[in-house]
Amino acid sequence: MIRLRRAGREHAIIEAIRTLDATGHHRMHTRGEICRKMGIKSTSRIRDILNEMELGGQLVGATTALDGYAHEIAIYGVPVYRQVELPVDHEIIVNGQSCRMSEGWA
Repeated sequence: MIRLRRAGREHAIIEAIRTLDATGHHRMHTRGEICRKMGIKSTSRIRDILNEMELGGQLVGATTALDGYAHEIAIYGVPVYRQVELPVDHEIIVNGQSCRMSEGWA
C-alpha cells in the first residue's frame, strides 16, 4: 500500500470497512480483516487509529469472545444513522408565528 497521512489512513479504513460490509454477511470486522482488505500489516499504530476513530464517533467498536481465543477480540464498524421522526403534534415557531406540521399536510 502507498504511504498515507493519518487522514488518508482513516479514509482508507472507512472504505475498507464499507467494502467488507458490501461483500460479506457481517457489519462488524476485526482489525486483521480491515488491514487485510487495505493490504497492510496489522500493527499497533492501526489499533491506535481505530480506537481513536471509535472515540471520535467515526467508528463503532465492541468486543466479542471467539472460540479458540483466550482474550476478547475488538471489532469495528461504520455507524448507521437514522432520521428520528417528529411527533404528530410537533410545533415550529418561525418569526413568532406557530406552524403546526400536522395541520394541512396529508
